[in-house]
Amino acid sequence: MARYQHIPGIASIVHVDDDREIDALLDRTDLDRAYAVKGPLLNRLMILRLRRALFRDGRALLSFAPRENSDRAAAQSALAKRLDAMIESPPWDNTAIAAMATYVTTGAGRDAAHAALTYAAAYPFLAPGDTSYEAAKFSRLFGLFQIMQVARMPWKGLSSRLMGKDKRAAREILQATGGDDYGLHAVGVTLANSLVILERLRAVLAQPSTADANAAFEWNQIRTSPVAVTRQNKASCRMPGIEQEVPANSLIVMKLRQAQRAESPDGFEFASAHWSFCPASRYIEAIFARVYEVAKRSQASA
Repeated sequence: MARYQHIPGIASIVHVDDDREIDALLDRTDLDRAYAVKGPLLNRLMILRLRRALFRDGRALLSFAPRENSDRAAAQSALAKRLDAMIESPPWDNTAIAAMATYVTTGAGRDAAHAALTYAAAYPFLAPGDTSYEAAKFSRLFGLFQIMQVARMPWKGLSSRLMGKDKRAAREILQATGGDDYGLHAVGVTLANSLVILERLRAVLAQPSTADANAAFEWNQIRTSPVAVTRQNKASCRMPGIEQEVPANSLIVMKLRQAQRAESPDGFEFASAHWSFCPASRYIEAIFARVYEVAKRSQASA
């Protein structure tokens, strides 16, 4: 059910936490990722924080560009094709996969697993010939991700933003990922979701139902949506479940993770049926399918 937070001059924010409503809203052409610094005070503050996290050199990262941005659409499709081709023969270093498998089966080596997961997320954007797994290198990259995560917190991250720690971290991540917008997204954004998936996989492997060595990998048991996505309305509009008209430049915060249910459509977590789909959906699934395969083999031989 949508909830409207409206304080004249202070806030105009719609919160949506129903998966069916979110599915309907994601493709509405009057809601977009313009991220214009307009609207009431709280809206402007939220937009400024979003722009700091999702913009580069004054423009939105391609992964957060508006619907009508032709560069976004082309890059999104091209990356999806490249990643789909990549997983036909899983490319990741066996040492990295083993580190994650050890963690999800035993709980040991959490830091090593985080470094390995960072490697897997960044892999498509690493320079050719520099794709081997080095724990120290990717532990450093994971540390940069953590800096960016802290900086995105409204109050706790204020000092980090004031000191520019997040900007320096973003620059270093870009250096490691070939200057690619999607490389920064992979480490700075996708990794946050992937960490939750890693923990869910660990929980699944601890269940008696997966003790069978032949138990198949089931993505739906571990799939995880982003915490939220934010849109901005171009003009005043009506929203389901809200009596009054919502003025232009309001923020529509769609709480995907809270909205996700076991019955949510396949691909809900990746917005697969929408223009804003994640091009790495099958790539991410393939990482965890491979970790699961190695973990089950490890359990069987224990």
